[in-house]
Amino acid sequence: MTYIIYSHQQLQLKSIARLKQIYSEIGCTVEVTDKRCKDSWISAIANYQASKIQKLAPTALDNQALAQAELDHFIAGQAQAVAPEPLTIVEISFSDHEYYAGNQLIASITHDDNLTQSWVVMVNGKEVFRANTLMRCDRFICTHYKDGTLPVEAEVQGSRGAEGNATKLS
Repeated sequence: MTYIIYSHQQLQLKSIARLKQIYSEIGCTVEVTDKRCKDSWISAIANYQASKIQKLAPTALDNQALAQAELDHFIAGQAQAVAPEPLTIVEISFSDHEYYAGNQLIASITHDDNLTQSWVVMVNGKEVFRANTLMRCDRFICTHYKDGTLPVEAEVQGSRGAEGNATKLS
């Protein structure tokens, strides 16, 4: 059963008769030294409430920590379902970039000097997107990879190219 927790200021405003009623309602077991003194009733009620709060607080924190851990685990699982692995970008040269998920090549970006939209996204050796900036191609790859609508290339044989230039996306 739950009861209202009274502050010291709230108890000061109560009459002795009301303090006695509160004492019995909450099931207080602290002995009142002087039953005619208002301060004795107030200190008895305050001490009883403090002892109950100290006993309940660790349990509440444990339940909260358990619930938070469960929520964090659920969110991590959902994030894993949306984007199973972070993408790694390998910059081969200024005009060539490769995107990997683990050891699997997802897409590549190349530069074509002859066209207005000179940045090209290639997947499985086929052009799937063109844009006028490298960042638009990057956004296209990241968005469609997270959505699961980007076709996937086969496993990579050997090294990834210029490992020193690899960066992780989050």
